[in-house]
Amino acid sequence: MFSPSPYPSTRSFRTPYKSAHKRAQIVRILLIVGAALNAVMLVFYFIHYVAPHTVITDDTTDPTTIIITLMEGGVALLSVGIYIATIVFFLMWIYRANENLPAFGGSSSYSSGWAVGSWFIPFASLVIPYRATKELWNKSVPNSGSMFSDLSPPAFFPIWWTFWILSNFASNAYFRLSFNEQLSAEADAMLGALTAVLSIVAALFAMKVVAEIDKQQTESASLIGQQAMAAGPPPPEMFVNEPAQSPADA
Repeated sequence: MFSPSPYPSTRSFRTPYKSAHKRAQIVRILLIVGAALNAVMLVFYFIHYVAPHTVITDDTTDPTTIIITLMEGGVALLSVGIYIATIVFFLMWIYRANENLPAFGGSSSYSSGWAVGSWFIPFASLVIPYRATKELWNKSVPNSGSMFSDLSPPAFFPIWWTFWILSNFASNAYFRLSFNEQLSAEADAMLGALTAVLSIVAALFAMKVVAEIDKQQTESASLIGQQAMAAGPPPPEMFVNEPAQSPADA
C-alpha cells in the first residue's frame, strides 16, 4: 500500500490568468468612436454659433435647418448609445483585470465588485474608481518584492481623471441649461462645444489608461509563463511503501 509523503509538496498554486485584452480592445474602439462623434457634434455647435437661425424652433420651415437638426439628432442618439456601450464594456474590462491580480501574486484593496460598483455611488465615485484604477496598474506587476512594486502610474492617469470629472460636470450643466428658454443659441452652442471638447480629451486619455494597464497585464502574464517554463514541470509526489497489514493486526 502506498501513502502520500508527509513532506509538503513543492507545487505552487495561482489563480488562473484570463486575458482581458479583447475587452480592452473593444473599450478602446468604443472610445475612439465616441470621440469621433463628439468631433462631429463640434461641427454642429460651430454652425449654430455662427448661424443662430439654424437652431430649430416651433415655427421653423427652412428645409436646411430641418435637415441639420435631423442630422444632429441622429448623431446625438448614436453618441448616447456608444457612451452606454463604452461604460458597459469598460466596467467589464475593469472587473476582469481586477480578477487577474491574484494570478500575479498580489491583490487589490478593492474587490472586483467594489471596483465596478463604486462608479455608481455618489461622492464615492469621485475618488474610489480612480484609486482602484491606480492600484490595478500597480498590482498588475508580479509580486516579486522588488523596489519597482511601489511605482506610481504614469502622469496621464490623474490628467485622465481630471478631464473625466470635468466632462461629466459640463455634460450635466449643459443638459440642465438646454431646457432654459432664455439661453441664447450662441451660449448654448459654446457650452455644447466645451462639453464635447472635454469629452474628447477625456476619451483620449482613457484610451492611454486602458492601453497601459492592458500592456502591463499582458507583459506580466508573459513573464509568469516564462518563469514557469524555466522552472520545469513540478516534481512528482513522493510515496512511501508501507507493509500490508495482516488480518490479525486489523
